[in-house]
Amino acid sequence: MIAGVGVDMIEVARIERAVAHWGDRFLRRLFTPAEVARAGPGSLRPQRLAARFAAKAAVMTALGLGGRAMAWREIEVLNDTLGRPHVVLHGSADRIARQQGVAAVMVSLTHTSHVAIAQAVAVRHAGTRASPLTLPSPLNPLKYPGGSDDQTD
Repeated sequence: MIAGVGVDMIEVARIERAVAHWGDRFLRRLFTPAEVARAGPGSLRPQRLAARFAAKAAVMTALGLGGRAMAWREIEVLNDTLGRPHVVLHGSADRIARQQGVAAVMVSLTHTSHVAIAQAVAVRHAGTRASPLTLPSPLNPLKYPGGSDDQTD
């Protein structure tokens, strides 16, 4: 059963400008070391980073929450041995997905030299319902039993 769908598109130039301006600080804040390694040093690096950025935003949408509820690095977009992208959730992103009964999040990525697009589909375990979520706000930050609501680097 589909729990949620998300789509995101970003101009590759936005990622190029952010990397040029902020450098490694930008990369460390948004991407895991495995994601940065997968982007590689070659000419396709900006497109690959942009596609992963779009995938992370699409996953947030598929889970029904924005970036305030989870850190960007808590959504990791990796590739299997055949090169297919897959999502690994950590921390708050994993807790939110489990709270909603989400069994997996599937992603599809594509890019040109100018734009990157990603689609994410959150799939719920058969027969489960989502627990009610308390959405974050300045007056009501997300807190998880036994977990941390810290969103620092």
